[in-house]
Amino acid sequence: MRQTIGWLSRRRRVIANNIQANVYMETFDKIDNLSLIENSLLHMRFELDRESPSYFRIAREAHLLLYKTMIETLKNPANLAVTGHRSKHQSVKYQIGDKPWQEIHKVPIDGCRRAWRFSDPALCDQPSMSTSEVVRGPEPKEPLIGFYDALAMIQTECFMRGVIFHKPILISEWISDEEMKTFEWLHEDIRNEYEHFKPKFYRVGVHELLMAAELCLSVSKVLLFESVNVIFHTVTKESLKELLESVFKEVNLLLRNSRQASKST
Repeated sequence: MRQTIGWLSRRRRVIANNIQANVYMETFDKIDNLSLIENSLLHMRFELDRESPSYFRIAREAHLLLYKTMIETLKNPANLAVTGHRSKHQSVKYQIGDKPWQEIHKVPIDGCRRAWRFSDPALCDQPSMSTSEVVRGPEPKEPLIGFYDALAMIQTECFMRGVIFHKPILISEWISDEEMKTFEWLHEDIRNEYEHFKPKFYRVGVHELLMAAELCLSVSKVLLFESVNVIFHTVTKESLKELLESVFKEVNLLLRNSRQASKST
């Protein structure tokens, strides 16, 4: 009898430990870049569905959406393109297929303090690389590139040619200097204020916030669904596209209403 009770007691402990282990396993969460992109859209959807949405937060989430989307578009398996420190005077030499070597360098944008672009490519000599430079891999804990670096990189054929022999989307052809100013304003005066807010009274026009959000959504849509650089895995292309379209449609409607309201006053 004692042996039976002892066996039942041990069996209960084993079952209890297994249940506890399963509970521990279920309480773990995981993230990846595509899930973070979806998460930003869900936050925007939540705000848009509220009776009194926070347009400040919608713009901030749109900024995060664009940043994560740019990283997802630019990254390679080793994350070499999207990690590491960048020089203040960036220049890049590259070769596409059998074409001659070309070079691009950092150039300022009129009216921008921080945002910049790469120049048009110009022919250059083939760079000479030492063995250490050729075999060098990513350093541990290298930081992710900044918002302005990613914004400049998505406007170049050099970094956007993610698929061999596929002609990349040339986003630089339709991102104007004025829109680059909008991105800079969004990053400096909205995102940074939101993330590092010091208690004070801070007021921003709803129209400007919606314009910036719509711009981020427009660029993100092209990068995700037209660049062919993104491989969908944890989130399906169809579900993410449907979510983005619903958010874009609502932001666009609010923006149109805001324009009409400003004209009538």
